[in-house]
Amino acid sequence: MELISLFAASFIVGFSGALMPGPMLAIDIAESSAGGIRTGPIITTGHALAEIALVVLLSLGLATLVSNHKIVGNIIGMVGGGMLIFMGLGMIWKVFRLKAESLSDTRKNKKSTQLVLDGFVASISNPYWFIWWATTGLAFLIKALKYGPVGPAVFYIGHISSDFVWYTLVSFLIWRGRKIITGTAYKILIIVCAFFLLGIGGLFIRDGVVGSI
Repeated sequence: MELISLFAASFIVGFSGALMPGPMLAIDIAESSAGGIRTGPIITTGHALAEIALVVLLSLGLATLVSNHKIVGNIIGMVGGGMLIFMGLGMIWKVFRLKAESLSDTRKNKKSTQLVLDGFVASISNPYWFIWWATTGLAFLIKALKYGPVGPAVFYIGHISSDFVWYTLVSFLIWRGRKIITGTAYKILIIVCAFFLLGIGGLFIRDGVVGSI
């Protein structure tokens, strides 16, 4: 019963991170009109790979290092911000390189492996992802460890399930509206998402630089 409660709590609290606007949401929205409902689960798979790696590291005793989120946040902020800006510029470049009518068709051919990589990069590029794990996530993980190896596993499954539910729902809603998100409207959607990534990347770099001074 306690493990069931842990799973339920992890699932519910997981939405505290999933529902926050960020790089993952921007990429999910930008890709779902062309990629369909599959986009959310595939991008979340990349996110899940990053999170399971972090859970393993924390469980193995690196919690002290990661919990010092100010230092980690500064480093990740500057490097990750640059990665997000690169992704945003790449999206804008594709919009202006291709005609509106052909943009959607071209993006349909994006491989699942690339979407997984996008989800992975979007996660590790976000310093606030590390901060969430260094605070809320770490607190849950410490409680989960008292159940032995099965504890972190139950916590992780409950937590990642909320991400799969949320980003799949977003993809479904965008995909259902794909008939009105075409041509110029689709280009505008991509540009908005791209500038969102540029803005987040800039803020991450600024926070990293200011925090290092």
